[in-house]
Amino acid sequence: MDLALFLKFLNIYSWAVASIIMILMAAIARFYQKKFGIQMYYYLYFIPVIVFFIVVLQIVPLFGVEQELIEFFSSAISVIAGYFLYVKMVGIK
Repeated sequence: MDLALFLKFLNIYSWAVASIIMILMAAIARFYQKKFGIQMYYYLYFIPVIVFFIVVLQIVPLFGVEQELIEFFSSAISVIAGYFLYVKMVGIK
């Protein structure tokens, strides 16, 4: 296996794992909203998942800086969504 193929496989694997984590976070947010009645906007957690799948499947064939920017923004949205979920669940004002 040459290095370029291995790096591509590693990139796809990491984005697939990130998508699974975001789906689990959306499920936690939905459960929290249904159980406790606090608005969690759980459907917004699927936006990074969609972006992750676009990157993984390379539906929009972007290379270089454009792909890196899309990956960065989807990662940033994921971190913000995770922090929002944490704040709502712990009750930090």
